[in-house]
Amino acid sequence: MVQTGSVSAVILADEDIPTCFQVVSLSFAHDKPFVDIYFPNHDTPHGQAQGSERLTAWKRTSKDSTFLKAVIQEDSQEQIIGIGIWTLMKTAPPAELEKAENIEAWPDEADREFMARLWKDYVVPRSQAVENSNGKGAYVLELLAVHPDYQRLGAGTALVQWGTNAADELGVQAVVESSPVGRRVYQKCGFHIDIEEMRFDVGERFANRRKPLLTFMTREPQL
Repeated sequence: MVQTGSVSAVILADEDIPTCFQVVSLSFAHDKPFVDIYFPNHDTPHGQAQGSERLTAWKRTSKDSTFLKAVIQEDSQEQIIGIGIWTLMKTAPPAELEKAENIEAWPDEADREFMARLWKDYVVPRSQAVENSNGKGAYVLELLAVHPDYQRLGAGTALVQWGTNAADELGVQAVVESSPVGRRVYQKCGFHIDIEEMRFDVGERFANRRKPLLTFMTREPQL
């Protein structure tokens, strides 16, 4: 557990995932193109059910991923206000979407192709970090979201510090693909900019679609 002020970052249970996914949807709204395409219709009942199912399946099948929730006490009850997912990645992720995800999550062919093109470029920096680790791997922050009504309480910091502590214990690099909004908390936790703006080549077919604006950040282990 990591404690920051009144917020604790602890391991979440399967039954927490629907609430955590609601936090994801509320946190990102429709301001982050990558989240919109990765979790289709995430602000609808169907999209939230599908997103929760995907996170549950991921949690149950990935022994290297740790699912965390940020919680506070309100009226003597636990309130989930954030979610973080850290993965100790020792092999580079596949560049092909169909090898990494169940492509049925994107029933629309155009959405699936757009996501596939984004994914191919998205995994390049983290793959390089893994390949340059001399077999030790890297801790990858795959998802971080904090409920908009509970910002600036330390939830993001607590969820990030859980992973940086784990990375320090193993002597490995921590990495994250950050939105502009997230950079402040990552820099506070010791991350530095490695790639100012990640490149996404989606081709002419998708030239008019919004592309993610992401910065690749890394943190060396504090030994």
